[in-house]
Amino acid sequence: MLEKLEGKYVFFDVDGTLSEYRFNDKLYASLKPELGCQTLENYLFDDLFLKARPLKTMQRVIEKLDKDRIFVLGTIVSNNEINQKYTWLKENYPNIKKENIIFISSTMLKPDVIIEYSKKYKIDLKDMVFVDDRLDVLRKAEEMGITAYHPSSFTE
Repeated sequence: MLEKLEGKYVFFDVDGTLSEYRFNDKLYASLKPELGCQTLENYLFDDLFLKARPLKTMQRVIEKLDKDRIFVLGTIVSNNEINQKYTWLKENYPNIKKENIIFISSTMLKPDVIIEYSKKYKIDLKDMVFVDDRLDVLRKAEEMGITAYHPSSFTE
């Protein structure tokens, strides 16, 4: 799988891609407490994201890639989340440069961000790769001409 990423600009999601998608041993709930353990209070005031378990497979993948071509493209709900994710990424993925971390408010906009990045820096879209755990977003990316992979593609 690594050979497919060599020489490419690779955009990684955070939650569920670089980290386990759990809190207090339950699935993250996207602000719907009936589906898990998070509440708006967790997102705004707790250390929800500092406690996430990094995925070792993804750590090994990122360690082997060109750090100038590794990007994080994550979604956020609050400023608290941004600060925690910066801290968490620095601790668990030190090869990722802070200037290559992009946070947006909508998961569905991720493929659009990659296309805009491609246009701005005049990088051929075939040299862009997107890794995310959401199949709907991956399908949208592929429909727009972006090579897309689910984290499961990297496990044996």
